[in-house]
Amino acid sequence: MDAIVIEGLKVNTVIGCFNWERQIIQPLMLDLTVHVDLSQAAKSDQLEHTLNYAQICELAAQTIQKAQPKLIEHAAQLVLQVLFETFSAIQSIIITIRKPAIIAEANSVGIRLERQRNDFCPRIGE
Repeated sequence: MDAIVIEGLKVNTVIGCFNWERQIIQPLMLDLTVHVDLSQAAKSDQLEHTLNYAQICELAAQTIQKAQPKLIEHAAQLVLQVLFETFSAIQSIIITIRKPAIIAEANSVGIRLERQRNDFCPRIGE
């Protein structure tokens, strides 16, 4: 299956459940695998036949920064929702969000969600 892969997108935002976390900006690292048919773009060499990578990154970052969620799980859900709503060609998405240096013994902690289009956008008649 074809995919657009974005790795290590840094998003600086308010994130966390504790009072001290709500007072500071922290980095999140996002990885996205966006499954979409890229065959037409591969043949045509035209931007309009693919998804705009910069727009995907901008939407993901802005969504998280605006929401200032408590949980990275919720941040991931919000990004999934906005990407499925914005790009009708997306078939499925795998999103990984890591919070670096939040636990001293680990480089980062994080979550990974995988969702299909019909998880967000039911087909007509369903």
